[in-house]
Amino acid sequence: MSDEPPQAGHSQSFEQMAAQAKPAGSTWTALRSGVAQLVEQALPGCSPETYLFLADRAHDRVVHHGEMISRHDEQIQLTLISRGYGAFRRTTVDGQQLIFGIARPGELVGFASIATTHASVDLVALTECEVVQWRSAELRPLVAIDPGFALAVIAHLAAFTNAITESIDGFLHQNARRRVVRILDRHRDLLFATPAILSRSYLPSLVGTSREMTGRVMR
Repeated sequence: MSDEPPQAGHSQSFEQMAAQAKPAGSTWTALRSGVAQLVEQALPGCSPETYLFLADRAHDRVVHHGEMISRHDEQIQLTLISRGYGAFRRTTVDGQQLIFGIARPGELVGFASIATTHASVDLVALTECEVVQWRSAELRPLVAIDPGFALAVIAHLAAFTNAITESIDGFLHQNARRRVVRILDRHRDLLFATPAILSRSYLPSLVGTSREMTGRVMR
């Protein structure tokens, strides 16, 4: 079985792609079967052959707390967090670290990989994570062949655009108190869990204010 993905621009049927991805004998492991189920849950509406194709080409690994799942300036990969939590983090020119979002278990992130773009933020593990990733060259043919996958990509990118707009609006038009309250409400399940996934030390990065200002608001 070839590991090379079908080339973009080549006309391939689902049957051809499935034949390329279909495993033989013991190579189809329980891990790949689990990946197929997770992808189906995260991307409902795709062809069954798409789930098979993605599961067969999944690159899985364990990432420990504090390690990078992906780095800024590297080509974006579609990433499934099968276990654990990650944070999208950017370091400003003056050294301040800002967190723009949280990647949760079962969530697919990095759909901009379809356009072979490079990441502008780091994705760092907040806990020990099990992640599954796909390279852009493995994804682009699916957009042309599977309308369900293409619509899922569009929906995720639209949601990401709305989230960025909301974040910018919060920075520009909300004072520190409103921003702290918004973050506490949005991530209350992580901040107030037992044990907490996000400690209070992450609040300044999530809110986008200094530790002193965040502490003053909390008090």
